[in-house]
Amino acid sequence: MRPAAGLHRFGHGRVQPGRLRRLRPTLRCGSSAASAEARGAVTAEFAVGIPAVIVLLGVLLTVVAAGVTQLRAEEAVRAAARELARGEPPDVVAATARRVAGDDAAPDVAAEGGSVVVRIRLPVPGPLAMAAGIVAEARAALPLEAGR
Repeated sequence: MRPAAGLHRFGHGRVQPGRLRRLRPTLRCGSSAASAEARGAVTAEFAVGIPAVIVLLGVLLTVVAAGVTQLRAEEAVRAAARELARGEPPDVVAATARRVAGDDAAPDVAAEGGSVVVRIRLPVPGPLAMAAGIVAEARAALPLEAGR
């Protein structure tokens, strides 16, 4: 059965051709209580989010600094152990370790049996690393060359 002319399929009211109403979204700008509350919620979320992002950035920078410092410490112990294995005096070896790792490096040179061992402790830079007491440590051991 077909609906009568001009009636919707569900039979609610008549639609005249050419007179369809278009629904337009209404945008309200103003100081209504709902929009003020929404602005306040966004501000509160922003105020909580910014410190979290700053802390995360600080942690990431500390991790990168710790990695770079560890690489410097490992390179310094390798260079110092090579010099010591060649027969250089311990003060020259310590100077080489400080030259490679930096002035704040604390090298420790020791001979153990038929090998030499060099240890270096190097503090990681940055306020979070200093507060946490993070230190990079490296150790290298090489056999003494013949005749030394």
